[in-house]
Amino acid sequence: MTLAAVLLLGAFHGLNPAMGWLFAVARGLQERSIDRLLQSIPMIALGHLASVALVALVVAATGSVVTGTALAVGGGVVLVAFGLWRLLSKRHFRWVGMRLSLWQLTCWSFLMSSAHGAGLMLVPVFTGL
Repeated sequence: MTLAAVLLLGAFHGLNPAMGWLFAVARGLQERSIDRLLQSIPMIALGHLASVALVALVVAATGSVVTGTALAVGGGVVLVAFGLWRLLSKRHFRWVGMRLSLWQLTCWSFLMSSAHGAGLMLVPVFTGL
């Protein structure tokens, strides 16, 4: 796969309204502010970029891909730790709306893009497969 193909796939993913745009639009509608919508889009992109960068760093540091078992166990540990943190936190979910700061939105984007494989889909490019 060439670099041009990777860039075109990334552009398609970023420009496709069926992707993270829905969260940005919902946030803008909830706040009744076009500024909130426009502020959300770069933060969602930043979260995706962090996911891709993490995978690139792992591949660069190890020279290969982490095994499927290690990836599954690591992901499971992070997911359970996050769930326990949210369950035991003094500020538990309010269950009304999606009131997120821009930092929380970026973290959400990183977690979702990591869980759905935004960075992992580029492993063949990073490893030269």
